[in-house]
Amino acid sequence: MKLLELLKNTDITCENGQENIEISGVSYDSRKTQPGDLFVCVRGFQSDGHAFAAAAQKAGAAVIVAEEMLPDIGIPVILTKDGRKALSAVSANFFGRPSDQMLVFGVTGTNGKTTITYLMKAIADEWGKECGVLGTIAYVYGGQRFESINTTPESFELQRMFAEMHQKYDTHICAMEVSSHSLALSRAEDISFDYSVFTNLTPDHMDFHKDFEDYYNAKKKLFLQTSKCSVINIDDPYGKRLFDELKAEGRPVKSCAAEDENADYRALVREKSVSGTRAEIFRDGESLGKLRINTPGTFSVENAVGAAGAALEAGIPWEAVKGGIEKTRGVAGRFESVPNSKGIPVIVDYAHTPDALKNVLKTAREFAEKRIITVFGCGGDRDRTKRPVMGEIAGKNSDYCVVTSDNPRTESPFAILDDIVPGVESTGCEYIVIEDRRKAIKEAIKAYQPGDVIIIAGKGHEDYQIIGTVKQHFDDRETAQQIIEQEI
Repeated sequence: MKLLELLKNTDITCENGQENIEISGVSYDSRKTQPGDLFVCVRGFQSDGHAFAAAAQKAGAAVIVAEEMLPDIGIPVILTKDGRKALSAVSANFFGRPSDQMLVFGVTGTNGKTTITYLMKAIADEWGKECGVLGTIAYVYGGQRFESINTTPESFELQRMFAEMHQKYDTHICAMEVSSHSLALSRAEDISFDYSVFTNLTPDHMDFHKDFEDYYNAKKKLFLQTSKCSVINIDDPYGKRLFDELKAEGRPVKSCAAEDENADYRALVREKSVSGTRAEIFRDGESLGKLRINTPGTFSVENAVGAAGAALEAGIPWEAVKGGIEKTRGVAGRFESVPNSKGIPVIVDYAHTPDALKNVLKTAREFAEKRIITVFGCGGDRDRTKRPVMGEIAGKNSDYCVVTSDNPRTESPFAILDDIVPGVESTGCEYIVIEDRRKAIKEAIKAYQPGDVIIIAGKGHEDYQIIGTVKQHFDDRETAQQIIEQEI
């Protein structure tokens, strides 16, 4: 590919005589640079790509894109104002802008993103269309499943996966989780989002965003690059704000809700139980029919109506929407019941934010005959401000708390626990601190009495625990099941 073609529709211009340089690839990691690559210098949190330009040249890079002049580099250096945006644009061009050829659904918010993307895939499957999923649990397309490193990967990897989906596997649809990090860092800048869904917004990633308004504005970017229609959950106060702002700006937008009667798409709960919910779906006040949602709780209803609204706006028939949602048995680690021969109700959930934890515990309260026993912790090297808040939420909504380690990473697990405990203590809830997560789960199970419900929150689908810099095998579901069957 000629350099000029690679720079099409970007803010990057090359000098006369450079436009015909042949480019064979794009890279931003000098260790992966190949001869003939265009190397883009990206400023990261741990390192600066400009420091590795010489290494990229040595590896055979043909051209360097940088935010500053690099006088000691013996190959053409082209300047850009923003290396991350440049990487996104040239990556899209290199792979032929594959997302333009697909129907792309973007989903953002603090909680519920994963569930909605899997609901979208189930709806697409029911419709008879191949659908890829990019998100927290895994990247799934072409009958394959790849480990997810980030909820939303770097722009080059994103464009490569879209190209594989479209060109290699003839994938028609993609449902993609879009994180606030990726939006703030321009990873999704050149994805053609046709439809988008907003779930909710509660404090998270405050170690990355300078304040909550910055977090909100990062999320809003997705809807500013959505071409056909955004579907916004107006039960959430920030969703209501976002809906009003988008509407005032003349953007195509629809509202959805489980409670707000004025929503364009509304789910009215008719029946609820521990195994799920039956709801009636309305569009513009007219009933489309009833459907069964196979997970309990209001948050599950909000997720379902968000997915339904986006699918219906895209022209997917109601029959496919209903069939897809009803066939979805739940997402791994999202209010997932641990099967066991003793009938002890143990629920594992990924809830790692205050709002998610509150939703899970409130849902459990709907069917718990007696106590709620909660096992939870908070991740290390992450937002410290939410730790006492989550402690307070756990204390207010539980009868017995077992405070333990999550993924401490490089922080002292005991320091993390010290941050959580004041929140629990403020509620007067009975609690115990057990740093070892396996022992904590065992304590919760030993404390079980008939009528109780045990919630193990924080890690959900994760099958590892990060202690220091080492990732060790640990699965809440597997651990709980083993303890119940072999040790109790």
